[in-house]
Amino acid sequence: MAWLLRLAEVRSFASTLYYGSGDLTEFLSNEEDPALKQYSLIAPCIEDGVSQKERAVEVGVSRKTIGRLVKKFQKNGIDGLRRKTRADKGQPRISEDSFKFIKGKLLTYPRLSFATIHRQLDRLGDHVAEFTASYQQIRKIKQSLSEDLLVLSQSEKAFEETRELLTRHEAAFPNEMWQCDHKHLDIFVWDNSNNAVKPVLTAIIDDYSRAIMGYYLDLDPPSAQRTAITLRQAIWRKDDQRWLVCGIPDFFYTDRGPDFRSNRIKQIAAELSFRRRKRRGGKPQGGGKIERFFGTVNQVLMSELPGFTPEDDPPATPGMTIQELQRLFDEWVIDEYMHKVHSETGETPFERWSTHHLHPRLAPSLESLDILLMTIPDTRIVQQDGVHVFNLRYYATEFCGLPGQHVTVRYDPRDISEVLIYLDDKFVCRATCAELAENKPSLKEFMKARNRYKRELRREIATSVNFAAAFPDALRKIPEPPPTPGCAMKASTKLRRYSVDE
Repeated sequence: MAWLLRLAEVRSFASTLYYGSGDLTEFLSNEEDPALKQYSLIAPCIEDGVSQKERAVEVGVSRKTIGRLVKKFQKNGIDGLRRKTRADKGQPRISEDSFKFIKGKLLTYPRLSFATIHRQLDRLGDHVAEFTASYQQIRKIKQSLSEDLLVLSQSEKAFEETRELLTRHEAAFPNEMWQCDHKHLDIFVWDNSNNAVKPVLTAIIDDYSRAIMGYYLDLDPPSAQRTAITLRQAIWRKDDQRWLVCGIPDFFYTDRGPDFRSNRIKQIAAELSFRRRKRRGGKPQGGGKIERFFGTVNQVLMSELPGFTPEDDPPATPGMTIQELQRLFDEWVIDEYMHKVHSETGETPFERWSTHHLHPRLAPSLESLDILLMTIPDTRIVQQDGVHVFNLRYYATEFCGLPGQHVTVRYDPRDISEVLIYLDDKFVCRATCAELAENKPSLKEFMKARNRYKRELRREIATSVNFAAAFPDALRKIPEPPPTPGCAMKASTKLRRYSVDE
């Protein structure tokens, strides 16, 4: 018999319990098997032939208990002494339709309270008897639903922001990918009209080294022109030895703002032979590196300056002009940020960029960059005393023989002490103004799995919500008020017509 085979498995243990050479509590604390404790009650009956009645008196239990345990052991062995687990353990004891109805209501957004769902279920139970559940059963059903299901039923955006996994690109070498974005800084400054305004920072960061390749800090709103000027600074060689980063990127990574999708940026990318990449719509996580830099600017630099105003706080009184902030920011980027060890790379941005063996891809000349990236051209006529721009006079010795000629003027709005002069799209010279002269499974596999998972969740939500919505009897029905006696509806009168209508 099968139970005889199982007998050998527990003989040693039962003998230990019966003859007292071991402590039952200590053994059970190690074995953690209640079936062995049950067997210890009937072991003398099984192994030594002790009568069930004598054993019952010895251990202080009823004769029927000992007999029942003996039968279970003889039939199924030690497994027969184990307590069986209910197949529906953890599931509410309600009808399947009640469960579906409650689940659909719990996944309906805006959320309904347990009390509201319970009242609707009671009203539905007046029509269909099987629709019933207690308040606590509704609570248990809510606890059994996955958090992903609840969040996605709330909104797609909430699921993406809190539940989705993120993939992160890491560049393999400097200038493989640059990230660019705009940011209103958390500080108020005085503009030229003595108004308190928040400045806008446009920055380009190298994905590999975290070096800031170029930036543009001003009060103008984000635009393609700001991006072009920032690209000019990022691409060309810097004069400061502490900021020797330059080159043309392989990829230019931005969000889907209109300035980054403009024809101007498309032309620049084509001329300089770099490819544009855009974040997926509604995915701010894709720009993590540039966003982290903006956070560093606000937390490390802006928070120490007068006028600092965290987001959603009331405006603080400015303590400096935009020009003073530009000088402080320039010093901070070059002296501190570029030469401080980055927590992720373990190197300073300057060292990580400059010590790589690859040489940057450079533009043919600064003039070629100026034609492509400087401000939108403005036409002027060369006068005998030079060219007049911004009501200022710009002069260069190369103007000899050019008076009366129509030339194209380009300039950098961050430094208008000089302008660039072009004649028939050919660079002529730089004209200066004397008054201002001093002055980081595959992505496709991940996306496929993620989308499949979300489709399953959406299908489950739709099935549950549609099932619950198919029972309108659960909703509160407000009876229409009876008509008031003596207030019969008057017959509509004929529309009065006037002579002018005929």
